[in-house]
Amino acid sequence: MRRDDVTGYFGPETMTWKLYREPLFVLGGVRALILQIAHPAVADGVARFSNFQADPFGRGYRTFAAMAMIYFGDKRQAEATAQRLWRIHSGIRGSYETRSGNFSKVVQSDYSANDPGLLFWVLATLTDTTLRVYEWLPVNDLPPDWREQFYEESKIAARLLGIPDDVYPADLQLFNEHFSTILNGDLLGSTETCRDMAGAILRHPRAPERLASLFAAGWLPEPLCARLGIDAGAGPVPRLEKLLRRIRWFYQLLPRWLRYNPAYHQARHRIARSEGRAPSFAGRFFYWLGRRVKVPLGLEG
Repeated sequence: MRRDDVTGYFGPETMTWKLYREPLFVLGGVRALILQIAHPAVADGVARFSNFQADPFGRGYRTFAAMAMIYFGDKRQAEATAQRLWRIHSGIRGSYETRSGNFSKVVQSDYSANDPGLLFWVLATLTDTTLRVYEWLPVNDLPPDWREQFYEESKIAARLLGIPDDVYPADLQLFNEHFSTILNGDLLGSTETCRDMAGAILRHPRAPERLASLFAAGWLPEPLCARLGIDAGAGPVPRLEKLLRRIRWFYQLLPRWLRYNPAYHQARHRIARSEGRAPSFAGRFFYWLGRRVKVPLGLEG
């Protein structure tokens, strides 16, 4: 296998690896998941074609696991994961109803999970949430243009997932404008199913509702929170800022080998062996562990 094939579509020098090797991004998981199901088509799809209401965080975990394979896997693993997602989504079709004209007119919209606009929205929620997390929780050694670098690299994942170039905004500024238009528009959270799916996340028996609501409300516009029934109490933004400062203080005390996620160590192990170098202890450990059990935030297969 050629070195580029072993490294994968990204690699140690990319901003994608530098951000996603830090498990801090999981703090944005509730926000990204809420934003995904806030789209009426996504909400309808997960409500009718999955067990989302019983296991909403299972979807979040599977999304992170799939993206770990795309970001940290070799080229074969990344392509196989993208193709598997396309096959799964190709069977998901349906329609949803919204109201327009002061709620006097019912509009029915058909969708397929592989529609370019829907694929864009799902990836965009991850891209934007990652940017927000690392703006609030900056990590060391990032250059001034880290946002632009990360966004340019996100286009690689977009192409793998089947998102046409003319659907994915050309640069970060255009992306921010487009995302903000959708985020602050009337489409998100416009159906009862959206509200039901948000409730399944925030009021799941295994989820601390107040904390989950804080992580959502602290990062989302108030009108959208109101439509989705998200109530984190008064002043969610200052309270979230205070919580994140405490998390960052504790996180910085951890040694890098301990805080970096397993997929990163497994990928470095793969590259080191392909180059005839001795892998690190963490790489050897997570490689050994991954061959025996399913490791959270690790590579599969």
